[in-house]
Amino acid sequence: MNDFLHKMMESEGYVLRENLSLKIFENGYEFFIFKHFEIDELKDFFKSEKLDCLISEFQKLDDDKINKNTSLFVLIKVKNIQEVYKHYLNKTMTIEEDEYYFRKYVIFYTEDGLSKIDPNTQFLLDYIQSDDSKNESLFDKFENNMFFSDSYFIAMQLIIKLPFISLPHSDARFETIEDRIKSRMETSELVEQEQQVNEILKLFNNDNIGEQLEDSDILDELNQILGD
Repeated sequence: MNDFLHKMMESEGYVLRENLSLKIFENGYEFFIFKHFEIDELKDFFKSEKLDCLISEFQKLDDDKINKNTSLFVLIKVKNIQEVYKHYLNKTMTIEEDEYYFRKYVIFYTEDGLSKIDPNTQFLLDYIQSDDSKNESLFDKFENNMFFSDSYFIAMQLIIKLPFISLPHSDARFETIEDRIKSRMETSELVEQEQQVNEILKLFNNDNIGEQLEDSDILDELNQILGD
C-alpha cells in the first residue's frame, strides 16, 4: 500500500516532505499522512501508542497551515474485508467522526485486491464504471453486494475518501454515482445497526432487565453484539 499511495500522490502533484519527523504528502495547501495500523489497534484506537506517538510528532511541527489542513489515512491490511468491515463498523465511524488534530479516514484493504487496481485516479474512475466479461455493470453488482470484489471495494473507498478525486459532471451517470455510493454505504450501516438492536432485544426480558444487566454471561454477549 505504501508504494501504491506514493505513486498515486506523485501522479496528482503531491510531494513527500522528508525533512519532517513525519512523512507528509503535500501540495502547498493540502497535507496527507498515511499510517499503517494493525487490526487489533482499532479496538482502543484513541489510546494506542502508535497514535500517541503520531500526534506527539505532529504537534512538534508548529505549522498553522499543516495543523488546519491535514488528513490522516488509517491503513488496515486484512484477510477478509467483509468480516472486518462489519465487525468494526461502529469503531470506524467513531474514528472518522472524531475532529481532533486532523480529519481521519479508515481504509481496509487486502494485498490481492490492491494488486488488481492501478495507482491512478483516472483508472479508478474508469474501473468503477466498467462492466464485467458478461457486460454486467460492476456498480450494479456493488449495489447488490458491496463486498463482491475486494479490488472494487478498495477503489470505492479511495474515490470516496481521497478529497482530490472528484467525479466529473459532464456525464449524467457521473452526476448520480457519488450519491449512490454514499447511499449504499449508509444503507449498509443502518442495516447493521438495526441487526444489532434486534439481537440486543432478544437478550432481554422486559420484566427483569435490571437483574439481567448484572449477569456476566449476558454482558459478554452484549459486548460481542456491539463489537468494539
